[in-house]
Amino acid sequence: MHLSSSSAVGVRFLTSVREGRGLNRSAREAGIGKETGYRWLREAYVAHRRGGKSIAETEAVMGLASAKSIAWEAEVAAGPGRHHLRVAVDREARFWAVYDAGTGADAAADAAGVGRSTAYRWLDRRFCELRAAGFTVKGAQRLLRLTDQVTARAEGQRAAAKLGERQAAAAAHEEALRSSRQYADRTVVLSKKQQQRAELVDTYWQLMRSGETNTSACRVLGMSRRSGTTIRRAHQYQTRVRAPRVVWSGRYLDARERLQIADLLRLGFSLRRIAAELGRHPSTIKRELDRHRSPEGRYLPRTADHDARQQRARPRARKLTANVTLRRLVQRKLNRCWSPDEVCGWLRKTYPDDLSMRLCPETIYRELLLRDNTSLHKKYCLKLRTGRRIRKSRWLTRTGHGPTIANKTMIDQRPASAETKLEAGHWEGDMIIGVGSASAMVTLRERTTQYGVIVNLPHDHTAASVNAAVTGAFTAMPAHMKRTLTWDQGVEMAKHQDLTAATGVRIFFAERSSPWQRGANENYNGLVRQYFPKGTNLAVHSPTHVAYVTAELNERPRKALGYDTPAFRFAKETASTPTR
Repeated sequence: MHLSSSSAVGVRFLTSVREGRGLNRSAREAGIGKETGYRWLREAYVAHRRGGKSIAETEAVMGLASAKSIAWEAEVAAGPGRHHLRVAVDREARFWAVYDAGTGADAAADAAGVGRSTAYRWLDRRFCELRAAGFTVKGAQRLLRLTDQVTARAEGQRAAAKLGERQAAAAAHEEALRSSRQYADRTVVLSKKQQQRAELVDTYWQLMRSGETNTSACRVLGMSRRSGTTIRRAHQYQTRVRAPRVVWSGRYLDARERLQIADLLRLGFSLRRIAAELGRHPSTIKRELDRHRSPEGRYLPRTADHDARQQRARPRARKLTANVTLRRLVQRKLNRCWSPDEVCGWLRKTYPDDLSMRLCPETIYRELLLRDNTSLHKKYCLKLRTGRRIRKSRWLTRTGHGPTIANKTMIDQRPASAETKLEAGHWEGDMIIGVGSASAMVTLRERTTQYGVIVNLPHDHTAASVNAAVTGAFTAMPAHMKRTLTWDQGVEMAKHQDLTAATGVRIFFAERSSPWQRGANENYNGLVRQYFPKGTNLAVHSPTHVAYVTAELNERPRKALGYDTPAFRFAKETASTPTR
């Protein structure tokens, strides 16, 4: 049967040539002869040249420069030509000139010197062209002045032609799938033969290493001595180490499936149709192509299979072990008491286009907290907020009831704008206590900007001292930056009404044993404890040192702020005009 270049085999052959495999190899893989390949190349060359491409552009698109292009150029210059039984062009032009002037079909046919059947064949063709251009049946009928009978016949012929085209397309579709399976099977068989050849070579070298001569080794393997000499010469008399063979489990794509993916892509099938043919999920095919396409957009199945096997190899080198620059950068940030999340967010924002400088927080935690990971020294565990060298599954919270505070307003009455964090000026406060409860520090944190304030109380932490500390912290702030303050039910807030009168800040109290209602401040206390650990005397720290720690915490990037710093966001909100 005469094969067309538009068939699955033809598309496969032309694509293989375009990808640089050459005429002989492409013809062999497609299962055709060289002459058929040359015929398809000639047809493609002539079609590109008649389409307006230059010789250089045509050769670049086809991926082949042949000496036969000179003869093909002559065919391009000769034009498409007409069949010897076709009516001359001038007669058809005469017919349309007479017919468009208002004459009937029979009179126009007599004027052009053609038969009545030829005239109506031209009318049917023109009718189909108008319908393809978007005309309705009635519109094409009026334009061509056709009778209802002729119109019905022409429309029926058009519908039959469309049905034939759809059936032919479906048959070509199924034929392409069938040929693709055969192509993949044939290619896999060739690969198995190459593998058997490699195993034969390995066996030959094992026999040679065991003390056999070339003659005896070839006799055992059933091949000639010349074959053994060829093997030794090809490997320069050096044995070759082969990787252990991996048994396919069915979980991952294998070489045959990758070959069929590449072939179906050449034939123009969609990802979903390819997935249905292979019995895989479309996302599997999508990820396979995203991972293994070349920069030019080509998918090479054998290269993809090799790369996938390399990527699945375990154990893999840890990123912090392999990348010395990244490891040193992480160590410097950890030494400044940055959390792993802050380190990773800063890296992503500082190196947006360098994937080698990307990490996830879990990678850093595993390097610090797992025994078999040694790329980060365990001393950096002390720089974490908790200071632990192992992970703890959950926190143990204590419950109890202490003294009550009079006239307190609970958190459920706090304005909704404080909960949404869309409006700045809503604060949360607490205290951290030193050794023996002799010293303390007041910590304040703004909910929207995450800006923090630390005030040292070296001598006592009575209600009067806390009021004075909070009042001093709020003095320099504009009114729209001190709307509310949320505290726990500690006795240091016994004089909260005096604090409200002095600062104008409305104070709300969280429920007992509910630290999550003041999550921003609890998080800030954890950061502060990195600099002022539990069980130490907080009175020894000077105001200068406390101010330095406050500034350093406010200059650390925050994930919730898009890795901006709280100081930047607070300054921006302070300088803005209040909405009300």
